[in-house]
Amino acid sequence: MPASFDTFGLSPPLLRAIKSRGYEIPTPIQKDAIPLILDGKDVLGCAQTGTGKTAAFALPAIEQLLDEETNRHHKLSVLVLSPTRELAVQINDCFEDYSKHTNVRQTVIHGGVGANPQIQRIRRGMDIVVATPGRLLDLHGQNHIDLSTVQLLVIDEADMMLDMGFIDDVSKIVHLVSNRQQTLLFSATLPEEIQTIASDWLSTPTTINVVPDAIPIHLINQSVFYVENINKDLLLIQYLFAKPRARTLVFVRTKQDAERVARNINHAKLEALPLHGNKSQGRRRKALEAFKSEQAPILVATDVAARGLDIDNISHVINYALPEYPEIYIHRVGRTGRAGSKGEAISLCASHERYYLQQIEKLAGISIDVREWNYDDFGNLLQLERAMSRKKGKRAEKPENTETAEENESGGNTWVRDGRGKKKKKKKNKRKRQSKVITMDDITPSRDTDKYAPRKRTLD
Repeated sequence: MPASFDTFGLSPPLLRAIKSRGYEIPTPIQKDAIPLILDGKDVLGCAQTGTGKTAAFALPAIEQLLDEETNRHHKLSVLVLSPTRELAVQINDCFEDYSKHTNVRQTVIHGGVGANPQIQRIRRGMDIVVATPGRLLDLHGQNHIDLSTVQLLVIDEADMMLDMGFIDDVSKIVHLVSNRQQTLLFSATLPEEIQTIASDWLSTPTTINVVPDAIPIHLINQSVFYVENINKDLLLIQYLFAKPRARTLVFVRTKQDAERVARNINHAKLEALPLHGNKSQGRRRKALEAFKSEQAPILVATDVAARGLDIDNISHVINYALPEYPEIYIHRVGRTGRAGSKGEAISLCASHERYYLQQIEKLAGISIDVREWNYDDFGNLLQLERAMSRKKGKRAEKPENTETAEENESGGNTWVRDGRGKKKKKKKNKRKRQSKVITMDDITPSRDTDKYAPRKRTLD
């Protein structure tokens, strides 16, 4: 491994920027990728977030621009595609830091905000554009951006693009930048679909795989609680109260779950904010800023935050729902235990999620400790009070949005259901009963707690 970045032959402005960021020794992905990219090779890189992957393609990309005489005209030469807005902003920030001592211009374009400021920046002339696929195609379709001058195309988090359904948009962009000289594709995993895509888009690429070294699994204390969905909110709140924590990241499966679980945590007088794709970019940015500043030490997020977000001092990662793909679990728990520090990752596993747990253990090559949680250990701080006195045959009017609350007819409490908003078809004039999910809106102090206190539940 090179002793320093000096061995790559980078220009003094870049070395100065690297030094100002406190970097001295290249990471494995940087050591392998930077020389290849500087030589003009196509690269297929496999590395998770937190391994220095952004610098691995940003530094040689800027170096190539410094060597070109055409750089003074500020034509679009480097295009970086990112699956999420947050990751796009973070990549652009890295480019800004590395190019601050040069005349290279860069900008970021993404959805969720007005397009006019982005269009104005592009018209001024940009050497590097970091973009999400949807907004990029919109601006190209309106003739606001010219992709014919792109020389280097970087596709970051390709497997996440595939999972989020963006791969068709990326394919259109790849064909639009047909004049490119070099293509880089980075992915956290290399499933067969990604390898097929790489063979179509890249020319005799060199594959770099540093995933085994990037998984800090030995630094993370992992455990699992067997608990059914109906009791997950209760166990989650009790755990958050009982354990000393720094920043805590709670991963859920859907946008509706993110809103509901965050609202339930706040109902218990803990500070939490939801983060998911349906929120505007301004709200997502404010949520991340609050989380980083510890104003809201709990962030409830979908997997949009599982990759790319570089946030320090996350002490706990909680999998409210286990992911369907074991690789996503690795990315989730990788948010803690960073920079050599220890972290805690717990998972709430329902009976239907047992298969996912087995696949996670198989991929990581570990056996996750099974723990039991005695609800009575939580004392009298919060107790679950079931709505036993609800009148039969009367239901609160269901709102159109399943994330909104339903009014409890008996005590005026607010219910938040774990529903999907799908109406049931009537059959023989009988409506199928839907199971009610007990959530934190039903947790209120009560003198009659012994009557309604939940019994300890575990799965055999």
